[in-house]
Amino acid sequence: MGMKKTKERPVSLRDFQEMFKGIYYDKDKRDYTSADLLLHVQEEAAKIDEGMRKTDKSEIVRALPNLFCWLLSFCNMEGIDAESVIFSKYGGCCPYCGKEENCMCITMDQKSPYWHASPNASRPIAIYGLQEMFKKIYGRINKMAWRIQIWLHVHEELGEFSREFRLRNESEAAEELADCFAWLFAFSNKMGVDLGENIWIVYPGECSVCRAVKCQCPKV
Repeated sequence: MGMKKTKERPVSLRDFQEMFKGIYYDKDKRDYTSADLLLHVQEEAAKIDEGMRKTDKSEIVRALPNLFCWLLSFCNMEGIDAESVIFSKYGGCCPYCGKEENCMCITMDQKSPYWHASPNASRPIAIYGLQEMFKKIYGRINKMAWRIQIWLHVHEELGEFSREFRLRNESEAAEELADCFAWLFAFSNKMGVDLGENIWIVYPGECSVCRAVKCQCPKV
């Protein structure tokens, strides 16, 4: 009898997005619109709100992978490569001042003109490297911020992205989506969460509920 093939853990954010596409894309196309998926993102964000209110870190850690799942599922539905969207704005540096480390832009009343990162900028391969990239750029200022301040930035960007998506302003929506991911990585860093590991624990190459490699869950 042959051995069951071991599921291979994704490495990059793109790998995780492809994993979610394999698990959920067919079901999502059948059951949801893109707007439905974005509403699910907001539902998961609300669960983190509850964890923040209760100061319950375990609840927050449980909700983060689900939020990423629905957000990347939205990207799959819209044909958006999340990794490319992030690097088109955050190519290893702050998109406003161009600093690769210890940016303090958020403390300034007026930001510098938009900085277009070099397309040849070094890109981390693993999702952990991407998380570390944002820690390097913004770690100093985020150390001084409260968790709730960083989380409120996530909510703000999700709202701004939702607005641009609703109005079908594609270029503006892409920039806001990049900001959503940037603040989500910042929040994960603040919480001390290894995001790739956290996602893999909940989604080890299969649906977190029915445990099928192609989700068989009823519409929720």
